[in-house]
Amino acid sequence: MARTTTHSASEKLSIFALAALVLVTVVGGAFAAGYLIGRMLL
Repeated sequence: MARTTTHSASEKLSIFALAALVLVTVVGGAFAAGYLIGRMLL
């Protein structure tokens, strides 16, 4: 029988914050790389 676990609101919020931070880091890195490559080519 599968056991269900309950997550507290702060646990869900911290996971959401971590996912948002990773997403912002990846998107920011992509924009920075695009900007630098564009500066080199022009």
